Amino acid sequence: MCAALLGSVVAAGTWLTAQSPASMRVPQFRKVILDGAFRAEGVALADVNRDGRIDVLAGNAWYAAPAPEALLTPSAWTRHDIAPLEPFDAPTGFSNAFHTFALDVNGDGWPDQAILGFPGEPATWRANPGPRGGTWRTHLLSASTGNESPALARAVRGRGPVFVMGVNEQLGWLAPATSPFAPFEFHPISEPNHPTAHRYAHGLGVGDLDGDGRADVVGTKGYWLAPETPGASPWPFTPADLGPDAAHMAIYDVNGDGLADIVASAAHAVGVWWFEQRVASGTRTFVKHAIDASFSQSHALDIGDLDGDGLADVVTGKRRWAHGPTGDPEPNAPGVLYWFQPRRTATGVTWAKHLIDDTSGVGNQVVVGEIDGDGRLDIASANKHGVFVFVQR
Repeated sequence: MCAALLGSVVAAGTWLTAQSPASMRVPQFRKVILDGAFRAEGVALADVNRDGRIDVLAGNAWYAAPAPEALLTPSAWTRHDIAPLEPFDAPTGFSNAFHTFALDVNGDGWPDQAILGFPGEPATWRANPGPRGGTWRTHLLSASTGNESPALARAVRGRGPVFVMGVNEQLGWLAPATSPFAPFEFHPISEPNHPTAHRYAHGLGVGDLDGDGRADVVGTKGYWLAPETPGASPWPFTPADLGPDAAHMAIYDVNGDGLADIVASAAHAVGVWWFEQRVASGTRTFVKHAIDASFSQSHALDIGDLDGDGLADVVTGKRRWAHGPTGDPEPNAPGVLYWFQPRRTATGVTWAKHLIDDTSGVGNQVVVGEIDGDGRLDIASANKHGVFVFVQR
């Protein structure tokens, strides 16, 4: 982070609209345990069987959602195997799915599954067999992966969702090739051998940082502003200190000043924070503000407007045994899951902390999305405690 700001800057908070905490709705969540076994640390939401209900994918299994009236009954969710279930050892091992994503790779109208496993290993996708049922056939997505916070996002204008991650230590975006069964095509973003693209790098986010309508990419070492021509590479890079090793980095306007800010959390240490973007005399700087410092290993983060106040809230929690029962600070502390509610006041932004659960936490992913069709956002998580959904009621 730049220690000094060039030129004059409007005092933080002077542009904010006051909100009354008493008028805010505080969502409540009902926990549903879909699986008590360690299946994956990545999770995705999609209507797998196209029955109009949102299902959960976690590693080698997917869980079919029941009718809305049975949604809170764990036994009503039916587990289906995508691949043979494997016994993963929670204290000493990892699963084959650090990240799970759902997207229609082959264009047949059925959501397929993408699996990113241990950092540096190949990424694959599995074709949904559709109405005929049977085997989910596995295809190579990428020969390697880099950065432990890869993204599936609309990062390139005119394209659907693409993957943003490292491949052979070069950051880039990947999209399906002309033949859907060939490995995805790689388009460079960074120069080769960039630290953000290393297999064990932490911290990555996609969003419009500079307000030009194009999605940019941020890491803890700086940011890449998207070029006008999508295929141009490498993208222009600006070094910046955007914190220590992080999980997913969210880009949006936190304080309402018209500039996109960055929210992040500590993958293996303690802390959740946001970087306030300031621009003065053409110079872009970022000021770090703490959100929370009460728990460790917040290795996954997502955002969404949980309370319907028009502001994006932050969901994160503790990853179970990221480096085993003796690694990282407080490895055996409760598996907490929180949502943080930003409140814009006349003097700045405060964050209300809400505990959702303390016996689950996050894995390498936590997903905010609509599950029960009531218009309120819900949450899904998969980790060494099991597979869970948290339905907003």
